[in-house]
Amino acid sequence: MDRKLTSRASTSSTPWPKCKSFYPFLLCTAIFSLLVLPSSAVAQHLTGRIKGTVKVTSEDPDATPTLLVGARLTLVSRDLPDQLFKSLTDEAGNFIFTDLPAATFVLTVEADGLATVRREISLVSGAGLTVEIVMKATISETVIIRAEEGLLSTAETTTSNTVQSQTLKDVPLRAENYQSAPLLTPGVVQGMDGVDHQKGARAGQSAYTVNGVDVTDPVTGKLAFDIPLDAAANVRTEENPYSAVFGRLTGGSTDLETKGGSNNFKVTAARFFPTFTGFFSGQIESFRPRITFSGPVVRDRLFFLQSFEYRFSRTQVPSLPDSVDETTSETFNSYTQFDFNVNKTNSLKFVAAFFPEKIRFAGLNTFNPQSTTPNTKRRGSLVSISDQAIFKDSSFLSSTFSYKTFDFDVFGQGTQPLELLPEGNSGNYFADIRRRSQRFQLREIYYAHGLEFHGAHSLKLGGEIAYSRVTGVFRENPILIKRLDETLAQRIDFAAEENVSARVGEFTLFAQDRWVVNKKVTLDVGLRFDRDQLARQNTISPRFSFLYLPLKDQPIVIRGGIGLFYDRAPLSVGYFTQLPERTVTTFAADGISIIDGPRRFDNLVAPQLRNPRSLRASAASATWSVQRQTISSSSLLKHQVRGPSCLATAAVHATASFK
Repeated sequence: MDRKLTSRASTSSTPWPKCKSFYPFLLCTAIFSLLVLPSSAVAQHLTGRIKGTVKVTSEDPDATPTLLVGARLTLVSRDLPDQLFKSLTDEAGNFIFTDLPAATFVLTVEADGLATVRREISLVSGAGLTVEIVMKATISETVIIRAEEGLLSTAETTTSNTVQSQTLKDVPLRAENYQSAPLLTPGVVQGMDGVDHQKGARAGQSAYTVNGVDVTDPVTGKLAFDIPLDAAANVRTEENPYSAVFGRLTGGSTDLETKGGSNNFKVTAARFFPTFTGFFSGQIESFRPRITFSGPVVRDRLFFLQSFEYRFSRTQVPSLPDSVDETTSETFNSYTQFDFNVNKTNSLKFVAAFFPEKIRFAGLNTFNPQSTTPNTKRRGSLVSISDQAIFKDSSFLSSTFSYKTFDFDVFGQGTQPLELLPEGNSGNYFADIRRRSQRFQLREIYYAHGLEFHGAHSLKLGGEIAYSRVTGVFRENPILIKRLDETLAQRIDFAAEENVSARVGEFTLFAQDRWVVNKKVTLDVGLRFDRDQLARQNTISPRFSFLYLPLKDQPIVIRGGIGLFYDRAPLSVGYFTQLPERTVTTFAADGISIIDGPRRFDNLVAPQLRNPRSLRASAASATWSVQRQTISSSSLLKHQVRGPSCLATAAVHATASFK
């Protein structure tokens, strides 16, 4: 489908005058040159533009083309080898290229499942062209049998699952947040405490990032970040992150990619109707409104996205008496993003997120009434700025600086000792903790120009510097352990209130090469170096993984890999010796006579700390898919067969979009 469109500026020629008086004509010509030639000179520097729409249709001649969203367009010219122009079609199927010099371009249009279209376009200075692209698709059917999104990639050497934003809204996730997305990946399970465990690792041994920025709690290593669901573009979970880019983990890796604004103003609102404990009566059980605004600040240059979300939930414990059987949770999330196209080769992204949370009577259950439970407060923030610079050889550099805070408070309902009994506890929660943590992170990744040596090589070089610190106040009340007859069996006392602090610096270098040997074999080879100041240890992690496609026309994929992984030492180790010491006293059956103690326990840390290490290897595993795709004359239909699901949900959403 190669066509050629040409735009020419019309000119007119004036024949040589055949008049008796030549001088008046010469004077007119001089005046005309003074007026026209400056304008023509200015026109030489005017830039043009190319805009249009992309549609898709079937081979049926009576079919009506429909607008195609997300088509990828590339504009290149032999006269301008150092310049590459890219664009995507918006929700209306429109695209536009601006600030184009006069040249002959080749426009390439690509879309998944459709044949690539190329057109040659000649553009003169200052001209504007409107182009309509129609992509044709053959009538066929596709049945996709898969467990989750992204697991059957024929380009990745590792198994990963990417959950798109629409899936996050459609799947009946009880929490309705992006943190639930990893649970859609095989190998990820949730514990009784609501924390995810990836590949059998304990909570805190997996990596969580947002646009590549570490968002874990520096103290525990657990996920400590939240944003409104409408701001999430996709969530990618790596079961076996063999790439050297991933480090400081022995489990899996989850990265959230956020949305940005566009040239269209858009407002999205959802969940503005609460649910009640009864049928439209009783107390509010859940209320989770969210609203998102996005659009241009400066068209084609600066875009914004602002999203707010409020979440309230009430949970009742039927086994407890009325009026003391409830635990409540309140969360407010704010997410702000600005995307700035500095020029054709440089772009900036600014992100600011705030996520306070308050829980009353945390951990309420049959054996722990409200008086024994704590209240918790979490306050977190993230500010990051990232830059992407593209060089003339098509290589590019990604730079990111981020600052994250996370504060965590735990306090009881009073100061009475906590009493632990076989049939139920009483008293007040024993700990009063006020903790403040911060993390600074600088990350640089250079994506080199593709190399050809016995195949295609894609080299990635990077480094990272991180600095974390924590301060806090710990105060703990006595704990009384009693027998069934309520006689005292053991008493635990703590020393006076203590102020704690710790800090750690981390340094990383890594190199990763993707080697596409041929159409059937792809290799990923990487090496990572980490320096942990807390453990005072240098670690080197080699990684290797492969992908093999044994059959040419069948999507059967065989993968395997091996790698060495080192986890970071928890920052809590840095202040463990500063925590209040405990004293244990053991009593006889009468609950009065002391049979052991008081015995004081000192807080000690081994003199030589070592980072947790894991040697992971996955034997060759095969996955396959059977595809059957249907394209009707008016729309693209895809039938999907997924894993069993017997849940359904309904929600009210409202969306407004305007130019």
